[in-house]
Amino acid sequence: MSFWQILGRLAISNEGETIQRVSDETYVSTTGVTYTQMGPTTVGSDGSVFTQMGSHSSDGSTRARGTATGLGTVFNDDEEW
Repeated sequence: MSFWQILGRLAISNEGETIQRVSDETYVSTTGVTYTQMGPTTVGSDGSVFTQMGSHSSDGSTRARGTATGLGTVFNDDEEW
């Protein structure tokens, strides 16, 4: 599982992957995956699906303030995004 540092509109993992928010519903990863957020659910162009449940996500990841484990937590609604 990846460890993410969330810096405003940018999230960077310990594995070197970066995800950038480009609009209210769209995020782009350096791996070439585009993520679209639809309410609490986020769908990736690679077929991945994440559902947010507070600070937890359906992929088993968690988020606390500016750090997260896993990938789904990157897409939790937060005032800093």
